[in-house]
Amino acid sequence: MTRRLRLILAITAAVILLAAGGGALVAVQSQRATAAAESERRERDAERVAANDKAAAEREVAAEASERESRALTVTEIEGSVKTMADGNATDGLHEAVTSVACSPVDGGSTDDLTDQTTAFDCFAVTTDNPDGTQSGYYYNATVNWSTMAYTYGYGRSS
Repeated sequence: MTRRLRLILAITAAVILLAAGGGALVAVQSQRATAAAESERRERDAERVAANDKAAAEREVAAEASERESRALTVTEIEGSVKTMADGNATDGLHEAVTSVACSPVDGGSTDDLTDQTTAFDCFAVTTDNPDGTQSGYYYNATVNWSTMAYTYGYGRSS
């Protein structure tokens, strides 16, 4: 083999090796870029899921707060209805005039337990503020259905 042919073969081999090395380098860089892009996409997806979860939790908390506020307003409405009934009973001579009414859940009921579908109340209609700080009066009862917000009420304690 001539010197010139060896030189051409050596240059050709070097070019082939450089091309293969460059191709391998480009492939590795491409794989790294693809992996980095995939990692960024997963990170964005995870952030989006976390933001959606946080927003859903905040909506749930707001909905629960709204439901509790609605229940508290319903109790106030029940107290007003019982007061009207008690005032009528006082006018009819059933008992003395009523100054205020307060309703409280009975039998472990609660307006805060949003899983409760109904709550029974004993409502105390105050007729006298006693000198010793106690109050005298009469009991009324009420029951509310939280899914319909309908309630019933009457004279006497809850049974």
